[in-house]
Amino acid sequence: MVLADPHAMVREGLRLALEATGRMTVVGEAGCPEDAVRISRRARGTAGPGRSRPPAMRRGWLPWVRPLLAAWFVVAAACEQPAETGLPGGVSFLEQDSAGVLVATTLGSRARAPIGWVVDTVPEYQIGAVAGEDAHLFLGIDGARQLPDGRVLVVDGTSCELRFFGTDGAFLGHTGGSGEGPGEFHPNGRCVLVPSPGTDSLVVFDGRRLNYFDDRGRFGHRVRVPWPSNITMVLGVAGGVVGLESGGGIWASPASHGEAHPPTFVDYGLLELGSGRVMWEEQGFQWMQYYTVVVPDSPYGYAQMAVPFDIWPAATLDTGGLYLTLGEDQGPEILQHDSSGLRRVIRLAEADLAPSPRDLRELVEFGFAPYDMADTTRERLVEYRLRLYRQNLRAKIIPVFSRLLVDETGLLWAKLYRWQVRSPVRWLVFAPNGEGRGSVDMPPDLDVRQIGRDFVLGVWEDEFGVEYVRRHALTGRR
Repeated sequence: MVLADPHAMVREGLRLALEATGRMTVVGEAGCPEDAVRISRRARGTAGPGRSRPPAMRRGWLPWVRPLLAAWFVVAAACEQPAETGLPGGVSFLEQDSAGVLVATTLGSRARAPIGWVVDTVPEYQIGAVAGEDAHLFLGIDGARQLPDGRVLVVDGTSCELRFFGTDGAFLGHTGGSGEGPGEFHPNGRCVLVPSPGTDSLVVFDGRRLNYFDDRGRFGHRVRVPWPSNITMVLGVAGGVVGLESGGGIWASPASHGEAHPPTFVDYGLLELGSGRVMWEEQGFQWMQYYTVVVPDSPYGYAQMAVPFDIWPAATLDTGGLYLTLGEDQGPEILQHDSSGLRRVIRLAEADLAPSPRDLRELVEFGFAPYDMADTTRERLVEYRLRLYRQNLRAKIIPVFSRLLVDETGLLWAKLYRWQVRSPVRWLVFAPNGEGRGSVDMPPDLDVRQIGRDFVLGVWEDEFGVEYVRRHALTGRR
């Protein structure tokens, strides 16, 4: 039998239930119909003369098997079918490599073409203020989400309060805050809103535990995350499984002029909360790399600088698994992992871009763009930074993706790496089967936190560094 369902966690549960009967064997899994067809053809091909087919492929099926299979394929049919991608060299949209990993390839020009959806540059909703009522003053927003009834939740990182606002922006109340009681957070701890697809629960990570609230702010319970090393980020909670990032950090010890330190690394994993079982873990993903430059006038005599075009990995969790893009020198790829390991590679068919001297200058200008200074000062700083960067330009490929996010309909959004002042803030949209659907431009300077069917919610800062939560209308989706 080949299981077909868009959600990896659902397939895993079905596999366990079927194999527990002792009468059926699962020969493959697929997230969409086209995957299932390819895998089932391969499975049929393995049953030649003298070979035994799995029990589900023999005569005498159990009476409940056929209706159940039909139900699975109805669910799977909700996945998007790949359009003609026009790939060169006879490359098909979906292939399976020798290790059984599915590789979904879309022509880069097609994936980057506008999809026809428009995000309004003018916000239709805004929360925040320079002065006034404390509830509208934010300092370090660690989470923002629009709830199903239109209310908006904001987690303020300084006070660790979960603040609720109405559809008109009026403050409705708060919960959480500093303290040792139920639903409160340690005064010097963390309080980060964690994505929790597939549930109405609000989950806040405090550095050690996941704190569960309902959508009215009522505290439910806490769950300690039993991970052996330091957790730098909780990527999400879905179906009792938590996605984790651990490790990282900046190498800060002194070194000779221009000397690059060995890169630090991060690990990613999937943990089953109920049992504490590590379902999948992979170590040694390269984090951001730094090098030391001598600065005689500084208090320490040196400074740490990032290697040009070197970025952190980015990851997110959904019911389909953990999505990961590795950043520098990896090309346009997104890796999808589930409890069994690497399940799918989402890839763009396009040439890699090597950084040119002009790209390096644009990168430096992009870094100084937010600062108000005289043109002569800006040019002097740009030239000084260019001299330092030219000595440490190690990247062979300009990064493609810098951030990942899954919207409420199950589409994967990947933010394109941006290093030019005049380039738009552009995201690519991928269907659950890995097909690139097209691109959408976002409002400048909006830190996107949530994408709904008809809105985009994010955090925006004004010229004084004051934070606001903004919602922009998203139109054109069918």
